[in-house]
Amino acid sequence: MNWEKRMIDTDTSLPRDYIDKKGRKIIIRPYEEKDFPRLKEMYDVFEPKGLEAGLPPIENHVRKQWLHSVTKSFYSILALYRGKVIGHAGLDLSAPNQCPEYLIFIKQGYRDAGIGTAMSEIMRQLAETTGCPKVWLTVRSANTRAIRVFEKVSFRFRGVIDIQREMELIIKKKPSQNKKTRSSSKLTL
Repeated sequence: MNWEKRMIDTDTSLPRDYIDKKGRKIIIRPYEEKDFPRLKEMYDVFEPKGLEAGLPPIENHVRKQWLHSVTKSFYSILALYRGKVIGHAGLDLSAPNQCPEYLIFIKQGYRDAGIGTAMSEIMRQLAETTGCPKVWLTVRSANTRAIRVFEKVSFRFRGVIDIQREMELIIKKKPSQNKKTRSSSKLTL
């Protein structure tokens, strides 16, 4: 199953305007190749580097290679504030017959404002719309902020308790899913 094509074909809900908890107008939209320099800039100043399963990579050349790989194999969305990339979320579509891995990073100064929750909810909706049965991620056990966000959009822990934990989101297809329409491009959570 080609998840990427299905994501693109059903991605009618983006871009979206989102007013965060601090009153800032955030635009959430799909990643485009022309965004690479701004996305790299976000990761270059991102802190802390390397804390979540070694991501984002600490060394500049490794980080650039990783980002090229992610932007080629993940379906990605960006959060922008005043033209600057302040958030990145993606679903790994490199293995089309498997359930995708999810990643999200929010730039310092924009955390605890609902942006991560909004982006995670959008990605959950996209996965649901495309018929993806589940999505999974890895999170550091001490990253309680991220865990709260993931739990808000129905991710649950699986597997053994360790420093890194896996969480999964089982997506239940809604009976009226095929009849669903969107009348507004505004996101309300």
